[in-house]
Amino acid sequence: MRRWFGASSFDERERSIASVAAEQEIPAYAAQLEEEYRYDGVWELRCPGFLRIGEVAALPDRALLGWLDRLSGLRLPRTLAILDEAPEFASAWQLALRVYMTQTLAEADQDLLGLLAVEVWKRRRPDRPCLEVLLDEEFAAHVACLTDAGNLGRYLAFVRRVFPLLQGDNFDDATLGGESASHLVLCVARLAKLSLRAAFASPAQASDGMAEALRWYDRLPVRRGDLRGPFARILAEGLEALGRADEAERLRRRAEAR
Repeated sequence: MRRWFGASSFDERERSIASVAAEQEIPAYAAQLEEEYRYDGVWELRCPGFLRIGEVAALPDRALLGWLDRLSGLRLPRTLAILDEAPEFASAWQLALRVYMTQTLAEADQDLLGLLAVEVWKRRRPDRPCLEVLLDEEFAAHVACLTDAGNLGRYLAFVRRVFPLLQGDNFDDATLGGESASHLVLCVARLAKLSLRAAFASPAQASDGMAEALRWYDRLPVRRGDLRGPFARILAEGLEALGRADEAERLRRRAEAR
């Protein structure tokens, strides 16, 4: 999530991870993944009172459900029923903050409630994942690519497997909603950027990655006008790096004409 977080600062004394994520139009869980990755070793200093994703994942079932029961404004059986009835690929974190939180909680407790809902979903519904499971997978694939451009195939495999499952190839954003739809746009932009990085080290993989990014370019719900231009520039730069200058120029013209 490194590119997406931009230059926005995170002030743990004034704003929650969820509020930063809302400003960036990305799921709050993705923001926490990024924070933990960027600030490994100093998380406690930067984010006092905020538990790490791994700490919540390590809780035994009884403690996990006990915390969920304590923070949710609903009785535990109803809380679990709502989670079990939610559609596949919905955000457990967003569900928790919009449905479970019936009274004001401290910001650290809001984030904890979101993490608890994600972990409970993971354990109860492993065959029908929530959005956060896909964020975990996407994040791991991205970190692998940053470590070694030859791992682009891992990220490409993620896009090819997950995207058709999410939206049946047409990407109206009715299923995932605004924040998650923006996340998908940024996933494809990231694929294009990673393909550009790999253009010289692994041109065959880079060509495959760029082809997949182009395939999704016109299908994605770009709700923010400021995303389409930068997205087109990344794609055009990647095409140029692969020696396809004519295609790059046509793409630029098409983006400018919108």
